[in-house]
Amino acid sequence: MYLLTLSDINQSIHASQLQEPPLVPSYFQEHLQLLIKQMLMGLPVEPILDSHPQYQQWVFQLKELSPTLFLPQRKLFVDIPLQAKLDLTKRRVTEENSSPSSSPSPSFKVIQVRANIGLVKETTKLFEWAIRHPVLTWQDRVKLWVAAEFFEIEPHKLQLIVLALHPTRPAQKVQFAWDRKQHRQVKNWLLTAIEQETKQTVVKVNGYHKTQPEEVETAINLDEINEVSI
Repeated sequence: MYLLTLSDINQSIHASQLQEPPLVPSYFQEHLQLLIKQMLMGLPVEPILDSHPQYQQWVFQLKELSPTLFLPQRKLFVDIPLQAKLDLTKRRVTEENSSPSSSPSPSFKVIQVRANIGLVKETTKLFEWAIRHPVLTWQDRVKLWVAAEFFEIEPHKLQLIVLALHPTRPAQKVQFAWDRKQHRQVKNWLLTAIEQETKQTVVKVNGYHKTQPEEVETAINLDEINEVSI
């Protein structure tokens, strides 16, 4: 498979070790995302908000955190697919030389994410609104990497704005900067995640099937990436 989504990558890593546990069940997130998308499209949502006070409270908090988010003239593209090609050639040179009997592997993968893109004073920013912890997750980092590659811009010209909602605590707005070092680290991390996925697949080697791959360590410590809050 050439195309990998965040869900595919999630299945290849120990996600529980890389992020905080979710604050609410997944269907809360799905309903909220659909509700916000409808609002940004100008569709009426008042009956839904009147019937669900918790969602009404979250929407109110979003408007307080980012008053301009729902303005009609805002240059905001919601839930659009972005893709970036990840070259695997250099990563697999040693493996191919040591395993001549293995079947040829694709030389690249395409990482696809869905993101909210805002154009603010000629600057590209990613926006995330969700019931979540106000920290930079591995999914955020992958989105930033893909966005920089997709738009062909220098990493330092990209930012992520997180509007973090909570079931009981005040909402928070956090801004994360991006740079070349973080960009390179995420690329290496993706390469290792894909390598781990490949090794976990049943492959035929020298006449037998190898089903118990060795553990592959994460290429980087994601917690080392700097955060900038406002």
